[in-house]
Amino acid sequence: MSKSRIVPLLMVAGAFATAGVVSGCGSSSSSSSTTSSAADVENTTGVAKDVAKGNTVVATLTEMKIVPVPKTAKAGNVTFDTINKGQLPHEMVVIKTDKPANSLGTGSEVPETGAVGETGDIAAGQSNKLTLKLAAGHYALICNLPGHYMAGMYADFDVS
Repeated sequence: MSKSRIVPLLMVAGAFATAGVVSGCGSSSSSSSTTSSAADVENTTGVAKDVAKGNTVVATLTEMKIVPVPKTAKAGNVTFDTINKGQLPHEMVVIKTDKPANSLGTGSEVPETGAVGETGDIAAGQSNKLTLKLAAGHYALICNLPGHYMAGMYADFDVS
């Protein structure tokens, strides 16, 4: 491909990526912003406040780990920016439980009792944003695709 065709393609890809980031920001999993630039600025300001309060978590999925950063958040809307850096499809299920993340059960899949939300399957190299209103307490973040939990794909997460 010629250099003159690559630059416009990169500009278009960047515009779509920016629109995806802005439209994925909001205070609930069902809201998005695709309106005026003033609304976009307002939404990015809200995201900055959530990050400052510790309510945005980057959850990296690999074979066979879930690594949330940070491992805690304040009660309220918590956004999980979930990135699959593995080679296999993964998911992330958020479960409110008093049990440690490594004690939810045995077998190919474990019970999702107390689940408050999930990302759904995320293909290798893809990402998903999940915003949940979380009460204070302990949560387990797990991948419950067959065999993944038992291979160690879980993490403890606390909300205060």
